[in-house]
Amino acid sequence: MEPLFSTGAVLVGLLPEQDPAVLACAVSLARATGVSVMAGYVDPGSYLIEWDPSGNPMGRSLNRALDPEDEAASAVRELEPILRTAAQSQGVEYSLRVLGGDPAMALGRLALAASASVIVVGARRPGLLAGVNEVLTGSVVRKLLATQHVPVLAIPRVDAHPPLHG
Repeated sequence: MEPLFSTGAVLVGLLPEQDPAVLACAVSLARATGVSVMAGYVDPGSYLIEWDPSGNPMGRSLNRALDPEDEAASAVRELEPILRTAAQSQGVEYSLRVLGGDPAMALGRLALAASASVIVVGARRPGLLAGVNEVLTGSVVRKLLATQHVPVLAIPRVDAHPPLHG
């Protein structure tokens, strides 16, 4: 039987204004396992446009070029220093990739391409708008759990609700 965790990077899905615990857990796991951390930001306004004839997304979808004026470039300018600070504080190497398409599928494609050991994501953001978005597009965590062969670690929000157990 193959080991559950490989020796690949810890892949973490990053978003602006995300719960800092998600990145902290990913960096801690990377440090504990002696691997790097790779962050993936999925541009919410993007979609896949490049497919080869067999129906597979091509490599450019795994690290999109950004227009310096678009929203994704602004998000990357915000996320890169946060990632750098977290990784350097733990002595972990890091990288940041900008992805296109459905968030769960994009993270899954990157995990496969990079031979990631685990995908770390956060629970959905609180609030009505986030709830409506989840109803319309589905939960990223649920999609990852249903489609990936790589372990998925979901970090709950500590402020989302009180524990249901005593």
